[in-house]
Amino acid sequence: MRRILLVLLSALAAAALVTGPATADDDDDDDGGATKTWRVTVANITPARAAAGPAGSQPLSPPVFVVHSRKADVWSVGDIASHGVAAVAEDANNGVLESALASLPGVKTAFTGAGGPIPSGQSRTFTVETSGRFNRLSVVTMLVNTNDAFTGLDSERLSGRRETFATMAYDAGSERNNELRSHIPGPCCNNPFVRDPEGALIRPHEGITGRGQLAPSVYDWDDPAARITIQRVD
Repeated sequence: MRRILLVLLSALAAAALVTGPATADDDDDDDGGATKTWRVTVANITPARAAAGPAGSQPLSPPVFVVHSRKADVWSVGDIASHGVAAVAEDANNGVLESALASLPGVKTAFTGAGGPIPSGQSRTFTVETSGRFNRLSVVTMLVNTNDAFTGLDSERLSGRRETFATMAYDAGSERNNELRSHIPGPCCNNPFVRDPEGALIRPHEGITGRGQLAPSVYDWDDPAARITIQRVD
């Protein structure tokens, strides 16, 4: 199943490269720039395996939420991960990304959702606000028992009343997937800020393969890794 999904995603990414640019009315706002409030629920749907302890197999780190216009890009499949996105994907270090986005043209707000990591099988709800041309949402959250896996949303335009997204796990490409406990920050290993640089592009993640010290039977997952539901509340 994972191989099939990887092929499909690669095809979709290639199709995206030949899609024409967004037209000006992509950022039209029906309410004339009025603030809209949205409830965003992030559900961790990786397996909650007893062998991994109470945290489950792949807790999600506290998500970074970015409200922006179409002029800003936080992350995209097929691109190099920025230093800030890599910091989240490798170590759940959100401060680097938040600081970088604070001065990026087209960004309205960037913040970390409260409440700590989201264990497998659980969900947490957050609130974001959009206005005018700042009507897109990007989300980045790490699968913490990995080298540099993350999931989230890429420049999703918020419209309508309610929408749900099943989000896959992606490889930030910034660190090799050596699956060694010495390089993984999550509760399986507790070793943040240890690097094994790679320098590849953001791509679908292959999962835990067993090449290192992590057992796939405990720490692997089937995509999607998360379910993100967005509902307008005003």
